[in-house]
Amino acid sequence: MSTALCSRHLVKLSFLGPTSSGHVARYLELLEARHYAPNTLISITDAIRRFTINLPEARRALVTQHLAQATAHDVDLFVAAVSRKGLSPSTINTTLSLIKEFFDYLREEGETHIQPVIRRRHRVFAPSNLPKPMAEADLVAFFKAIDSIRDRALFLLMLRGGLRVSEVSTLTWDDVDFEAGTLRIKDSKGQVDRIGFLAPDATKSLKLWHTRRASQTSLFPGQETRRTQAAVTLSTRHIYRLMIKYLRQAGVTAHYSPHCLRHTFATQLLNAGVTLEVLKELMGHRSIQMTLCYAELYDSTKRQQYDAAMERIEQRQAVVGR
Repeated sequence: MSTALCSRHLVKLSFLGPTSSGHVARYLELLEARHYAPNTLISITDAIRRFTINLPEARRALVTQHLAQATAHDVDLFVAAVSRKGLSPSTINTTLSLIKEFFDYLREEGETHIQPVIRRRHRVFAPSNLPKPMAEADLVAFFKAIDSIRDRALFLLMLRGGLRVSEVSTLTWDDVDFEAGTLRIKDSKGQVDRIGFLAPDATKSLKLWHTRRASQTSLFPGQETRRTQAAVTLSTRHIYRLMIKYLRQAGVTAHYSPHCLRHTFATQLLNAGVTLEVLKELMGHRSIQMTLCYAELYDSTKRQQYDAAMERIEQRQAVVGR
């Protein structure tokens, strides 16, 4: 890992002692060499930070100097502390999973002989929530409120391509093939690259935006920063704020996040008759089980499949009856 890149990841962990910082830096270098996505490295850094800063003061002082000294009791204290703060069970479990892998690395390196994260002991019960697609009326009102060429292209790509916020924010013009009507999505969650398709309305908006920003590399550049003197990509936080702004302007009172556009994409395709196998590829899922959990089958889809199945059954029975 380059010095600059390593420093950028470790700036959030500046409170760590030299020994702990060295362990984290070497771990991130190892993952980068294994082609882990940049967002994954950021998530790991955030998890280590969340774990250490939520320990009681006395334990925090020790663990920040020597992360290898963390114990299962420290993990107990962490879970209790963040639960009191209202951190969601899924975020707690994700944090535990990430730091468990880090401690596995420390064990392999001989820095510690224990694994402080014990799955059965520290796993937090997380209720399984159904995906939340946007209601049709809310979706129409949301897009009517968008008065920016850039923002319309951005949100249409998410809706028509099922893109995650982290995916749409890092797109470049090289990823777009207007002639083929495709979009290359690289380094997505789980390191699953995929080819998406450009719907007519998304293509129209994107071409209009292209006439304004064709000279730039990034599809959706952000503001220039004093440090880099160059335009960075829109942050996921900024995209979230944009959506909240347009929902408010549209008078939509239901709470939606940008990820709901991905849920909407999946649900609309299922209702239009797309098979789960095809949807899996379009969503960039490694397993079809993820697709089953991700997309809610609406009553119309279930009824269509039921009616089709009954028709086939009746036809077979009619043949046998003859």
